[in-house]
Amino acid sequence: MDNNSMLDLIARGGYVIFILAFCSLLSVKVIIEKYIVFKGITEKVISEFMENIYNSLTSEDFKEALFICKTSTWNSFLVKIKCPLANVVKYIIEHAKEPKNELEITAYNQLDKEIAKMEKGLGILATLGAVSPFIGLFGTVVGIIKSFNALSINNSSNYTLVMSGIADALIATAAGLIVAVPAVMFYNYFIKRLKLSMPLYDEAIQKTIRIVKAFELRKKHETV
Repeated sequence: MDNNSMLDLIARGGYVIFILAFCSLLSVKVIIEKYIVFKGITEKVISEFMENIYNSLTSEDFKEALFICKTSTWNSFLVKIKCPLANVVKYIIEHAKEPKNELEITAYNQLDKEIAKMEKGLGILATLGAVSPFIGLFGTVVGIIKSFNALSINNSSNYTLVMSGIADALIATAAGLIVAVPAVMFYNYFIKRLKLSMPLYDEAIQKTIRIVKAFELRKKHETV
């Protein structure tokens, strides 16, 4: 299909097509941003980050561990991405003297904040995936109403116009689905990536807490 045919098809779809075009651009923007973020926090990246943290903590070099938390970033499509566990681990180290139960609760609260940052924008994809088909359907209904108004005029030549009007109206439904399907697919993909990474985050938090609490306990015994 050439450019002129595509532009003609868009024009025939009516003003709803322009609304859906905006929705499509918004969806593409969110998908690209989230893809870059999630590409930079793969299991390999997180494992390497935590391995460096564990090495520092087991060497009882807490300052180095904090430095790693503050400075460790990874490039993903020329964008610097910070590990979502960096702020969580930093909090655990800085508050190592808190009781273990309280430290766990606050650490998971910090993790929830980091997860919320990663989820930012996914609500837009979910909304576009749910709403776009209805926007397209609205355009189709309006187009069909116009077609039946033309049919109400008793003129046999209008039947061609009616069929053409219905065909044009269905373009809006197709456009709504074109916007909705990628939005829903990528939303599910990102949510799945988050869920699959949760056990890794949980293991990292628990292991970090065990190391810092063991260090605190050893310090107490040395001072007695």
